[in-house]
Amino acid sequence: MNYIEYKLALCAVPIVAKILRWWSKSIKWDVDYDFKNDRRKIYAILHGHALGLALHGVDKDIYVLSSRSPDGEISARLLESLGYNVIRGSTEDGDPSKGGRFGALRLIKVLKKGGKMALTVDGPKGPYLSVGKGIIFLAQKTGCPILPMYVRFDKAKTLNTWDRFLIPFPFTRGTIEFGKLIYVKEDDDIEEKRKELEEVMRSFVYSDK
Repeated sequence: MNYIEYKLALCAVPIVAKILRWWSKSIKWDVDYDFKNDRRKIYAILHGHALGLALHGVDKDIYVLSSRSPDGEISARLLESLGYNVIRGSTEDGDPSKGGRFGALRLIKVLKKGGKMALTVDGPKGPYLSVGKGIIFLAQKTGCPILPMYVRFDKAKTLNTWDRFLIPFPFTRGTIEFGKLIYVKEDDDIEEKRKELEEVMRSFVYSDK
């Protein structure tokens, strides 16, 4: 993305935010869960479900993580326009300038103070349904449980991308399936807990087939 494209994208954020708010309200949500008043939870979602769940989470005071890249800046402004709290940071890949450590520390602080956040367990680059250890680490350091989530729509388009990106149709019916809370104690094995969460996320997908 060049400089002009970046500036144009930033200018389009308010317009896109209005469209997404209308889109969210058009969906007939069948969800019996009080996200607005929830506390100290880590919502585990699939990367491909980010849009669907973002449409439901509008103005519910949820924290999310966005990279420090130009694309991340656009995403951050858009999410903030939808009522999300954005923490900037990303997977470091050996480059501390990306803010991964800073982002993790902010996430821990927010959770300990009673916040709740949504994390894509197989993002940002996949592979599909491969859960990373970051979310397990956060749960262990904060004592906050992980709540696995899976969104379903009566009518939606699944793109042919690595994450099977899901785009719900306006005016469709949407619901969210929840797994059991997963707690990670200080002496728990990170890899075993990672596998446990991965099995839950895979079971959501397999039950759709």
